[in-house]
Amino acid sequence: MTRFFVILLVLFVVNAGFCQQIIKTHAISLTDTIKYGADFKHYEYVNPNAPKGGTFRRALYGTYDSFNMFAVKGVSMSGLGYIYDSLLTSSSDEAGTYYGLLAESIEYPDDYSWVIFNLRKNAYWHDGKPITSDDVVFSFNEITKVSPYYKNYYALITKAESLDKYRVKFTFKKGETSREMPLIAGQLTIIPKHYWQVRNLSKATLEVPLGSGPYKIADYSAGKSVVLERVDNYWGKDIPVNKGMDNFDKIIFEYFRDQTVAFEAFKAGQFDLISEGSGKRWYRGYTGRYFDLGYIKKEEIPFNNGQGMRGIFMNTLKYPLNNINVRKALNYAYDYEWINKNLYFGNYKRCDSFFSNSPLSSGVVPSKEVQDIIKQVKPDADETFLTSPFYFPKNQGDNTNRKNLIEAVKLLQQAGYKNVDGKMVDKNGRPLILEIGLTSKSLENELVIFQKALARIGVELKILFLDNSQYIEKVRNKDFMLIYTGMRQSESPGNEQRSMWSSSAALEKGTRNYAAVRDKAVDKLIDLIIKAPNRKDLELYTQALDRILLMGWYVIPSGFSDKYRLAYWDKFEKPKITPHYSLSISSWWINTEKERKINEMVIK
Repeated sequence: MTRFFVILLVLFVVNAGFCQQIIKTHAISLTDTIKYGADFKHYEYVNPNAPKGGTFRRALYGTYDSFNMFAVKGVSMSGLGYIYDSLLTSSSDEAGTYYGLLAESIEYPDDYSWVIFNLRKNAYWHDGKPITSDDVVFSFNEITKVSPYYKNYYALITKAESLDKYRVKFTFKKGETSREMPLIAGQLTIIPKHYWQVRNLSKATLEVPLGSGPYKIADYSAGKSVVLERVDNYWGKDIPVNKGMDNFDKIIFEYFRDQTVAFEAFKAGQFDLISEGSGKRWYRGYTGRYFDLGYIKKEEIPFNNGQGMRGIFMNTLKYPLNNINVRKALNYAYDYEWINKNLYFGNYKRCDSFFSNSPLSSGVVPSKEVQDIIKQVKPDADETFLTSPFYFPKNQGDNTNRKNLIEAVKLLQQAGYKNVDGKMVDKNGRPLILEIGLTSKSLENELVIFQKALARIGVELKILFLDNSQYIEKVRNKDFMLIYTGMRQSESPGNEQRSMWSSSAALEKGTRNYAAVRDKAVDKLIDLIIKAPNRKDLELYTQALDRILLMGWYVIPSGFSDKYRLAYWDKFEKPKITPHYSLSISSWWINTEKERKINEMVIK
């Protein structure tokens, strides 16, 4: 009888395996819609016959001291993504859809418990060696070992293994799988094993790395500039996802420590394109001879991308920002309407959600479905938490803000503060002094307005100007009180939410949980988001997460523009179609005749 039951058990397991449906595909979508079929030739928002040539010069801010984008220490150069390839790459006119790059095809079961990537056999590193499954396994093991961010992001991958030279399998944590997991594995940046196994991936370095992508580093001046050169024999130049892309012969990154200086350099012809965030400068500063002559073009391009959250993030690891009434009081003291009216010409929309400008936002009052989800993950949530309308404080924009400042004082009193000789002090007599670090003076005017408002209620705000390296080190180590930053969001949130909001990321160096959110309900919702079985549930779980984060008062929101504001020297051509989710500047190309005239007549 025992033998009989053993045989039955074996047959059951075998049959269960046979019942599992295996999907083999060229693309993965979180929305069940794949726009481009397996035989597609190129994206519709590119010109497949775009000419190659010319030089594209871009400005970056701050500095750098490393070409290693995975090391925790050091400041890595921006734009290193140009030299590496990943297994999959996203489409700019679809939300949550990825197509094969290094991977020619993808296989996974209907329970998403694993994924196999079949690599392209013609893919090779810039030194001519083939890219193999050993490189993929090495990349996963080493990157997750040295980088806290990627350790969190790939936390649900339990193993990467080589099946043969061109087949690699990722296995996901049992009971934690979701439809997003094959896509997450496919986002892994692949680095060469034969290069890095004799080097230390955890160390900052200016040794030029070996890559596989469309560009390689041809020259650099440490901390000041980098020259990327298009790889003529790039293995992937003719595959569908790359056709019509990467058209510039050279991309030169020039680093500037101040945005105002960079703007003047742009007008003088030192670089080619600028994306403007300041409404005041956009309407008043973009004038002069080269604009009048038509050498520089201005363009506003509408977009519908979600904007996430932008503003002043408050580190709850620092006293007194661990008190919600203090955080709420600071929100009341911030006069957004006056700032928007006088600095941004009233052209910004305020971030009202951690998923602003998106259906993922919870709205003023969450739906009944979202309220029910919050009750499940946060049983102690009262009716006020669930159903009260949520607004960030508003005022008349007349630079008085009197009513809100009175409310801010009441909240500080509830937090244990009182006004003594014009200073807000706690029960031990310690004055309320805050610090915010900046790397550029472009935000100074906005923060000075905030500083003056706080001074009226006895709170001191110190504005510290730091060099880029100091700032990055402070943020990595969460050694700050306030920072002004943005948290952009995907149209399909997932694993990256761990690094942004999870309790495990709150104390870990190098994560993006700047507010140090530590909330069990948030942790539960992140797991639900990652495992969401369909789009509707994903949106509901995300709206619930948004509501809980809003009620924590972790951020003083600023605003965003719903248009790309671009100014560029008139040397570019671009495809007729602009994709929905990106400008796709990599699909632009240079009119070499226009470039020659500009070089002769303008740039000396």
